[in-house]
Amino acid sequence: MPFVYSTVTPGTATGADSSTALPLVAVNRYMRPMGNDLGAITTGVNYRHTIPRHIQYLPFKPAYNMTFDRIGINFVNLNSCVDAWYYRLGLYSSVDNYPATLLASYGTVNIDPATPTAPGALEITGLSQALTGGVLYWIALGTNQSGGTDTAAQRTPLVTNLTGDYVNMLRKGASGQTANGGGISYLEQINSFGGTLPATTSFANCQGGGSSAIRVMVRRSA
Repeated sequence: MPFVYSTVTPGTATGADSSTALPLVAVNRYMRPMGNDLGAITTGVNYRHTIPRHIQYLPFKPAYNMTFDRIGINFVNLNSCVDAWYYRLGLYSSVDNYPATLLASYGTVNIDPATPTAPGALEITGLSQALTGGVLYWIALGTNQSGGTDTAAQRTPLVTNLTGDYVNMLRKGASGQTANGGGISYLEQINSFGGTLPATTSFANCQGGGSSAIRVMVRRSA
């Protein structure tokens, strides 16, 4: 049984819990998981994301039933990258407050120096994903690239990130895994993600926590 920690004081609105239910925005507006925008004013290293191939899982709990029709990330610039980068997006159910079963794999958005991408939203459209209010979901984003030149140079494309220090992201219990510091996402398949999101996962597969993560946005359609 995993340990899930939260700083929220029962019966109060205080604390820092990244699985707090999110109020709904108006239809055709965008929502994102809990967290602060990182590097939202000036470009630079704050836009660089976790470098190795990996999957990040971000908690997302809408306060009420909703549907979204778009999901994506925000591209800033290539940051001198020469490899093509691929970002696979999906949605997972939750068991014991950890990612569990793949509910949907939406596809991949790419950043390829051979085909220059304009700054702005990189989206997968035409979706109709219904979410139940008060239920915890996990937005998954798997990152890999076509070669190793960029990772050897410690660079990634610059995209908008989120940051957060949520005590409920601490974890224990996996074999050989000590408690991690607070963060905003769980990380899995570090250095090994090949492009396909797993059909199932669990707390034992989460290798660590990330203090920042790529900011994934969804557009509410209903």
